[in-house]
Amino acid sequence: MKILLVCEYWYGTGGWQYKKYLEQLGCQVEVFDFRKRAEHPLNANPALGIFTRRLTRRRMNREFIAAAKRFQPDVTFLLKAETLFESALKKVKSRFTRLLFQWYPDGPFNVENRNATKDSIASIPLFDIYFIYARSLVSPLYAAGAQRVEYLPFCYDPDLLRPPRHISDEDREKYQCDVVFAGTWEPDREKWLNHVCDFDLSIWGNMWEHANGSPALLEKWRGRAVYGEEISKLFAVSKIHLNFLREQNRDSHNVRTLEIPGFGGFLLTQRSEEQARELFLEGKEIECFDSPEELRDKITYYLEHESECRAIARAGHERAVKEHQAIHRLRKVVNMASELLGVGT
Repeated sequence: MKILLVCEYWYGTGGWQYKKYLEQLGCQVEVFDFRKRAEHPLNANPALGIFTRRLTRRRMNREFIAAAKRFQPDVTFLLKAETLFESALKKVKSRFTRLLFQWYPDGPFNVENRNATKDSIASIPLFDIYFIYARSLVSPLYAAGAQRVEYLPFCYDPDLLRPPRHISDEDREKYQCDVVFAGTWEPDREKWLNHVCDFDLSIWGNMWEHANGSPALLEKWRGRAVYGEEISKLFAVSKIHLNFLREQNRDSHNVRTLEIPGFGGFLLTQRSEEQARELFLEGKEIECFDSPEELRDKITYYLEHESECRAIARAGHERAVKEHQAIHRLRKVVNMASELLGVGT
């Protein structure tokens, strides 16, 4: 099976992870990086920014059509790719690919926050299968004209998040803490973390300079986002890993939901039924909270009961390894494509 993977492609992104697993599943994969091709030196000039973005987006769409024409894929598989024109997708579907798939990792209708575009919304009816991470989005996608919607949760890549080979004394001094949050600043996250900044807390992520109304919290900000081996070191020497759900994930989950147990960390996450009952079991494989009081109580309890904390982390890791790796999700995608194409997996 030939798959044109249309994605953002750099170390740590979904496309970077998924290409190798699709190849392990027997697919021939070519990547079209829809973000890199939209870049242009003139974009750095604010006076020309809108004009050049339009030009480079048009050029990128032409290159996308050319890539599909050259490769003639069985499946064109988008990971968001919200910059593609509806007209470009129509042309590719009608002439150069047998199936068109989408796996959308953001709010598919959220134009205000640039998670989606008018073109990405208008394109919903074109996809043979539209994969989405939240069950609550299935009905809205059908209402927007989707042909077929399949629930497909996020996942983790064990090759990206694995225990580091060596942790030095310097690493421990830099990363070790009782409670850690790794993620970008948002007002809602700032409110939650203000309730726990009296703990041995460290925050790693971008844009936390915006928390200028919370001096006690700013003191907990250790640095900008860490990736790869650095975040593995952070996870390895921290006891409790916090996770907060954005509005678009509030009744669902996010990538950290799978990454932290996948690594072997103890996950304490803002509660949703999907996390607590379906992806994992609350109190056995992960822990959850709904209020600042419950968040504080659970941090205190598990810092005082480390053996229970470690047991839950082990159980969560076993579940993640068994069910939530990237290859599990992509096997489902490939199997569904094979059924539609009438070929064996």
